Amino acid sequence: MQYQHIATFTCLRTQETSIMKPFPSEILTPDQKKIAVIKHAAQLDTAYMDASGGKKALLHIQRQFQPYYFMQAPLWRTAIRSFNNKNRVKPDFFSVGAVRSGTTMLADYIMQHPCIVLPLAKEIGMRDAPISRLLEAQFPTEKESRMIKQKYGTAKTAYCSPVAPSLLFPLLARNVNAKGKVLLIMRNPIDRAFSHWRWDQVFMKKLKKDKLWKNFPDFDALIKLEIEASEQKATTGITLAGAGCGGYLQHSIYLPFIQSLHQHFGKQNVLLIKAEDFFKNPSEVAKTVYQYFELPEYEPQGIPIGNAGPKGTMSEETRDSLHRFFAPLNAKLYDYIGEDYGW
Repeated sequence: MQYQHIATFTCLRTQETSIMKPFPSEILTPDQKKIAVIKHAAQLDTAYMDASGGKKALLHIQRQFQPYYFMQAPLWRTAIRSFNNKNRVKPDFFSVGAVRSGTTMLADYIMQHPCIVLPLAKEIGMRDAPISRLLEAQFPTEKESRMIKQKYGTAKTAYCSPVAPSLLFPLLARNVNAKGKVLLIMRNPIDRAFSHWRWDQVFMKKLKKDKLWKNFPDFDALIKLEIEASEQKATTGITLAGAGCGGYLQHSIYLPFIQSLHQHFGKQNVLLIKAEDFFKNPSEVAKTVYQYFELPEYEPQGIPIGNAGPKGTMSEETRDSLHRFFAPLNAKLYDYIGEDYGW
């Protein structure tokens, strides 16, 4: 088997049930307290991003002492926790993707499973804490894991973050847990790029009022610049979000990242998910993910999207340009993974 993707995973897993540990026979139900913690984290950090002045200062103080974070946790919390790293567990799996690919929504479905022990934050940042001591500090303790295991029969924890297309991540992740499994969600590259740009506009709204950013190019102009730069093997370095890897187009080129994951984790340990399938039926896809990670059966509860971006319309001319740009790249992707996503 060269790789795994969600369309074939269910039938493959039936061959492995004999080696799985016994789980409770009944389907697990949602832990409402845990879901409330996840929802509150999203609400608090979303409000913090939108606030300014005195309100932002108050929210900043409030978010210093939360049990779980939607965005990256305060660095001082991580530093203090690092003094107790000897008793911390490693992430059993990594759920990753590019910015605006559905990584947050998927993380919410993963984190709400009763057998998942919450890390300190949904997005454990490597850029703010690029050393093992600070990274490990953001995962649960063995005591926390043991309590969940006693209650449900198993306990696991996860690393969930939009790190693609960073080719460095698979190497770093392997050093965290070489035996971990990886889940990669991929969205139509054109839709992802446009959503990424719209999301950046939320952060740039106040910035654009400054005269330094006067006449900053719109999406159409940026894409034209990026395509021209790509033809010259250069990068515009325009994007403000994501993995810090070039511009909006670069974040939608998936094949090199997949190949890097396969190199460091093995094709059999990487599950690919088409974001459009997940958006259409999140509960069913989530159940397949639970099975892939060898978690007990669980009926997930829908959670409101915590970071829905602003709406917008792309010009047909730019969409056509993007289609011509991505068509050969998508063809190479389909040939490698053995499935046509129809992008």
